[in-house]
Amino acid sequence: MKKYYWMAKPDEATEKRLKKIIEILGSGIRTVRNIAYKLYPKLHGKALDRKYNTTIKDLVKLRTSGRIKFEQIKEVRTHLSNPEGYKDKKAFIATYEIEEDLGSYYSRSKRPAHTKPFEVWYEKETIVEDVEGVCMVYDVPSLTVRGKPQWSTIKKAADRLTKEHKVLYFGDNDKIGRQIFETVKDYVHYLGCECSFLWCGITEEQEKKYDYLPSNARLDGLEDVDLHEIIKEAILKYIDSDKIKTY
Repeated sequence: MKKYYWMAKPDEATEKRLKKIIEILGSGIRTVRNIAYKLYPKLHGKALDRKYNTTIKDLVKLRTSGRIKFEQIKEVRTHLSNPEGYKDKKAFIATYEIEEDLGSYYSRSKRPAHTKPFEVWYEKETIVEDVEGVCMVYDVPSLTVRGKPQWSTIKKAADRLTKEHKVLYFGDNDKIGRQIFETVKDYVHYLGCECSFLWCGITEEQEKKYDYLPSNARLDGLEDVDLHEIIKEAILKYIDSDKIKTY
């Protein structure tokens, strides 16, 4: 594993910021943006955005060292879709409060047809409807990690996943996309989770199969039908083809 910035001992200036953040938080819960506003009340625009990124790094240091609790930072941009599945109609209604025309919304959980526990993670929030649309057909949990993985999301994943789990990951097939993948994997493993990660797309083989030039091979640049097929192909490797027919 790489030696990330949050593993190093903070210098004097950084330590001063860390103590200020601890003071701002107290025992409460705040968003990263709110903390940045409190730290830098006179900044606006791009200047504040740069300090916002610094605040994110400071919070990683504080959380991984145990100086503040993970749950003290409120992050609402990412969540695991369909984490449990719905085994009966009562559970579904209790969650979504949908009673009329139930047949259009509810289906019995297909988790028993999974050959092992797995989730689908992906880089781009712009394809959330496409990914969730395919994943819901097979009752697979899905999670968007975005360009900057959030530590609350990573911590929840590390607590949730077991060493038997497999994460099927989809990202842009370029240097940055691969870096995001490696960072997410390192973060989860650093927090003690032994689950395995598999890069499922975009691959060079998929670029050739669907006739995409490397420069155009972005998740949100694919045709919908191609993206859906790539996701489906990865998922079906972990689905019992006989059991799934009974649902």
